[in-house]
Amino acid sequence: MITIVPKYRLIEKFLIDEIKSGKYKHGDKLPTEKELMEMFNASRETVRKALERLVVKNLVTRKPGLGTFVNLEKRNRVVGILVQQITSYIFPYVTLGAEEVLFRNGYKMLLGNASEDPHKERQVINEWLEIGIEGLIIDPVCSATRRSNRDLVEDLVRKGLKVVLVHTDWEIPGAGAVVLDDWYGGEKAAEILYQYGHRRVAVLYKSLHLPSVLRAQAFLKRGKELGFERMYEKVFHVSEFTGIPMQYAYELLSLPKGQRPTAVFCYNDATALQFYLMAKRMGVRIPEDVSLIGFDDAPIGDFRDILTTFSHPKEEVGRKAVEILLKMVEGEPPERYVFKPQLIMRESVSYPKG
Repeated sequence: MITIVPKYRLIEKFLIDEIKSGKYKHGDKLPTEKELMEMFNASRETVRKALERLVVKNLVTRKPGLGTFVNLEKRNRVVGILVQQITSYIFPYVTLGAEEVLFRNGYKMLLGNASEDPHKERQVINEWLEIGIEGLIIDPVCSATRRSNRDLVEDLVRKGLKVVLVHTDWEIPGAGAVVLDDWYGGEKAAEILYQYGHRRVAVLYKSLHLPSVLRAQAFLKRGKELGFERMYEKVFHVSEFTGIPMQYAYELLSLPKGQRPTAVFCYNDATALQFYLMAKRMGVRIPEDVSLIGFDDAPIGDFRDILTTFSHPKEEVGRKAVEILLKMVEGEPPERYVFKPQLIMRESVSYPKG
């Protein structure tokens, strides 16, 4: 079988070989785009793609109006870490774990806040590429939707940038990933509620985030297998930090008592907290009237002490992501690591009344 190598890869390899041979020293100017176009009978777009791949690999720098120059200085040892929300929920803990390993290995960290906005996420990544980073750890926003920056991440990986995805695994060849077994968590939540005698249940989740979707799908699938009499699916399409879960909690808790779910699974603890607050406002007791399960074992005040939830090794996720990334920087293949969440039984689940 004959493999046809794209022309931009041929140009890229040619220039790498020329640099490695010593023909070009640090700071030397490479042939111009026009010269490379003539040399390889290639389009300007093809030449630029080859040069951009060398930029990502920190082998060259491009100076508008001046040209492309060889960069053989010592590696900058900078890693970018881009999270969905830099100051809230579990994300600061993931970052702390990552920073610990980076510092121990002599790396510097660029920390970015995507604010759950794919446009901002893309902007931050592109700015970092201009600065120069050796690798990227990213918890992608809108990972279950077409709004995600999956195309950009795939392109960066193809160009040689070392990338490790956190919480979402898009199964991109050449990229690493650190995730939780979200499917297991969703199934286990359904099984626990069934064992406690619940037959009318609900699930609250966000459609934007892949872990959320997986947890909910697993819960619904396992619930159907177990034979729940009724399952309410409440899905929201914006951030849970907008307060939207409280609206859905109100809708569920306003149902006639014979129709109201006796147990609810929330895809994360932030959603569970809002359900709890609405229940308290409406005089519905947890767990006497409605049982509640969350996910992440998040640091959300006193409510954490009573909420049945699933463990999330926050700092360890950050540490593992950096460990995988640094191995990739040294030439090792990418790794996919899966943490199995453990159920933490507290006081928010009980047998239904009556």
